[in-house]
Amino acid sequence: MSVPLLRTLILYIAVVVAVRMMGKRQIGELDPSELVVTILISDLAAIPMQDLGIPLFAGLVPIGALVALEILMSFIALKSRSFRRLLNGQPAIIIRRGQLDIKKLRQMRLTNDEIIETLRKQNVTAVSDVKYGVIEPDGTLSVILKQPQQPVTAEMLGLTPRDTGLPLVVVSDGKLVSRSLQILQIDRKDIENRLKNQSVALEDVFLMTLDDCGNTFLQRKDGV
Repeated sequence: MSVPLLRTLILYIAVVVAVRMMGKRQIGELDPSELVVTILISDLAAIPMQDLGIPLFAGLVPIGALVALEILMSFIALKSRSFRRLLNGQPAIIIRRGQLDIKKLRQMRLTNDEIIETLRKQNVTAVSDVKYGVIEPDGTLSVILKQPQQPVTAEMLGLTPRDTGLPLVVVSDGKLVSRSLQILQIDRKDIENRLKNQSVALEDVFLMTLDDCGNTFLQRKDGV
């Protein structure tokens, strides 16, 4: 019983390490080569996990080879635009100035219903509102709206809203997050002073975020 469990644990760690080495992406954003490698890695890990008669290295070695190949191809793609286009494809414009490109849709085997559904998910109600619609290499649809349909911004209204930065978690469940303090270039005393001004003890904080513009969010623990 311990042998299958150990093999499963080793293969699990190997797959996690392999995916981490290839970078962080959501499944829907994987390039074709990355998707193929991900599927192959899962299949290679499943075989020795199910069949104890197959040596463990029979799964680990191919996984390592695929990861190395993917990293090498990614490096070449960074250096060569032509290789990158060959490997991942290139964007395709399917909507121009409110009109669908019928030839391009047929070439990519996309239906009108699929396009309309995707536009609805982006809160676009009509194709005529779109200046350009682009199918990205990962299969997602990027939309540039015509000027009258673009969202109103503070600049258009002549307003100057309060500046905001990237909020980082500085206190989580009553404990300081040292990495966030280092990024913000502050220390424990600064956080304690901020909490003291709000009459809150550090151990009573469930979540506190802070950005580089000084904006703070604070939530106490339940019952405090």
